[in-house]
Amino acid sequence: MNSKITEIKKYKGCATVQLESGEKIRVPAALLRERPVKVGESIEPVLYREFILRRGYPHAMEKAVKLLAMRDHSEGEIREKLYHAGYPDALTDKVIEKLSLMNLVDDEAFAHNWAESRAHKHGRRRIEQELTRKGVDRDIAKSAVSAIPDEDQVKDAVRLAGKFLARTHGDMDRSLYQRTLSMLARHGYDADIARKAIERIARGEE
Repeated sequence: MNSKITEIKKYKGCATVQLESGEKIRVPAALLRERPVKVGESIEPVLYREFILRRGYPHAMEKAVKLLAMRDHSEGEIREKLYHAGYPDALTDKVIEKLSLMNLVDDEAFAHNWAESRAHKHGRRRIEQELTRKGVDRDIAKSAVSAIPDEDQVKDAVRLAGKFLARTHGDMDRSLYQRTLSMLARHGYDADIARKAIERIARGEE
């Protein structure tokens, strides 16, 4: 059954088409250009959604490949960007399936590469949080950060704590010790790694 378009709202990369029936259809900008519609026009919602699914695949795939050409993305990141570009979940599922078959999307590889690149800046907990915010499964994120050696984490915590302590004055009293622990915790280092780092500095080993 046809329904009249009462409003079209355009956003960056997509638009929403509001129908008199109360339905709202999200449309990628590329498809709105391919098949323009206007307020007052009557459309068949089922057929219009079928058009989006049928013609949207090559556009969605092109967008995903362009994103991956710039840098690696997790599956969750690709899904989020395609959603904000107006592509329906069913279409995104097909794109992700194809990208996975082509080995262009692999969350395990992405997580390990991300953890390795961030390991010298932050602790395991911070890196794990970053990965989960990117849509990586928590178990995959945990596995990736667990591959970071303890010794590397301690050395990086020593370097960070050394910079922090260089800006302070006085001896290492309880207050400064706790402040240093808190600073390392904010950077994602667990308590055991943080204590070992401070102890090395206190002994003059670093």
